[in-house]
Amino acid sequence: MYQHDGVCFEFPELWEVTDDDGDEIIRAINIECPNDGYYSIDIYNLEQAPSLESYIERSLKYFINELPFHCKIKGQPIREIEHAVNQNTETEGLKLKFTVRAFFILKIGYINSYFRVVSGNKVSFISSQYPNESAVESEDGFNKILSSYTIV
Repeated sequence: MYQHDGVCFEFPELWEVTDDDGDEIIRAINIECPNDGYYSIDIYNLEQAPSLESYIERSLKYFINELPFHCKIKGQPIREIEHAVNQNTETEGLKLKFTVRAFFILKIGYINSYFRVVSGNKVSFISSQYPNESAVESEDGFNKILSSYTIV
């Protein structure tokens, strides 16, 4: 269980909260897991929060810029509407599926999911990024975070 400065959520036992940083615009909480998954919660004040599409676009650009020189995304990501539950309320998000090609031969499939959760005067973007090969374990862990997430 994670509880700090009004944010609370559950996460799998072997996962670890690695950062909880904030400034005047955004508070960022990062969670890592042993299967190369990466999860984040970005919290904005309501009046400063971007749309879900803007957030996804910025996140994907950051992912692409962080790829090593010899890696690139193959084609366009496949977009799917995704449904999940947060505090017993169904919420809608977006899942991106894409392949990263490395060394001109190796191909690694990734899944990124994004949800926007509004609570009072705060907007939280809860996102995941993990390789296809760890999808079941990663989705279960992400759903645990998302379903238990609260902010006051």
